[in-house]
Amino acid sequence: MRPPKTLDEIKSTLLARAGRGNPVRGLSREEVEAVVARLQSVDPDHWAKVWSDPAEPWLAKAKEAEKSGGNEGARESYLKAYAYFAAARYPALFSPEMEQAYVRARDAYQKASRYFDPPLEVVRIPFEKKEIVGYLRLRSGEGKQPLVFHWGGIDGWKEERQGNTEALIQAGFGSFCIDGPGTGECPILASPTAERVFSAAIDYLVQHPKVDPERIAVVGSSFGGYWATKVAHVEAARLRGAVNWGGGVHFFLQPSWLRESQFASSYLFNLSETRARILGLKTVDELIAAAASMSLLDQGWLNRPSAPMLLVNGRKDEQVPINDLYLLLEHGAPKEARIFPDAGHMGKSPDALHVVIAWLKKRLGGSGGQDLP
Repeated sequence: MRPPKTLDEIKSTLLARAGRGNPVRGLSREEVEAVVARLQSVDPDHWAKVWSDPAEPWLAKAKEAEKSGGNEGARESYLKAYAYFAAARYPALFSPEMEQAYVRARDAYQKASRYFDPPLEVVRIPFEKKEIVGYLRLRSGEGKQPLVFHWGGIDGWKEERQGNTEALIQAGFGSFCIDGPGTGECPILASPTAERVFSAAIDYLVQHPKVDPERIAVVGSSFGGYWATKVAHVEAARLRGAVNWGGGVHFFLQPSWLRESQFASSYLFNLSETRARILGLKTVDELIAAAASMSLLDQGWLNRPSAPMLLVNGRKDEQVPINDLYLLLEHGAPKEARIFPDAGHMGKSPDALHVVIAWLKKRLGGSGGQDLP
């Protein structure tokens, strides 16, 4: 088992990810360098403060742009403020400062969304005396359109779906995203029955007047791929396709793997603690005791009918064993797969998103395209 990253290693990783990876995808190297210079530890309150402070000037710029009618400037300034606040709450809400940063990240993102084209609608779906909050973006000037319902993993919440949402819209799809169980604003924690939150969202989508109920697919990224796999089986009759993009289904939930991957080099810090939080737990031991009950193999799902599936991952993934992808290929209906032999978690490469979108076009047809029979 690897040791945890040192502070210097965390700083180096942040600089390497600037402008291209979580949690600094929306920040330039110079912007990340300025924060890293102030970073003295990963104490949750300190972490949240040093990343939140630089957001304030960008909020002021956004408000000034709005006063002068500069919609593009307002959008970009709000998105920059959001990027800082999103880094401040990463990877999960371990302190009140991080909780406040998340609220402010969400607020800045939603203010930026007033200037998106097509516009973003914040959808609130009643669910078990609570509500599912989702972001819906539909292409304008069309009838019923194909839609991709997508979500992230333990630390990539619905606001972080922005880049994938834009790519899906450009490909001719509507987009709907929510927070997965135990993350963001999701009304329930992860559990062996938490897929019901996705089913409730599908109930809403199939009734929407601008969504083609015969052309809905789901995409789950990272841990979200676990939920995409389960939803592909539970909702086989209502989905045109499902993509498990880097998610495990059995082996990654076993005690040996949870211990081995605790300090995976591909994760910035607190991987096990962040995994535990989605289950409402805190410690690695609590996670290990509870996680095996989530196995889709042991639950008996993998040999049941499912929607057509695409599986994508990197062979060198340190967070999810590639054996989980092979396990899915060995059970149930035939599936398509793309393994990136030299890549790590989620098959991170310029081609991975293109592979996913090309497959979705085959399944859904895109704007004005042809459906598969």
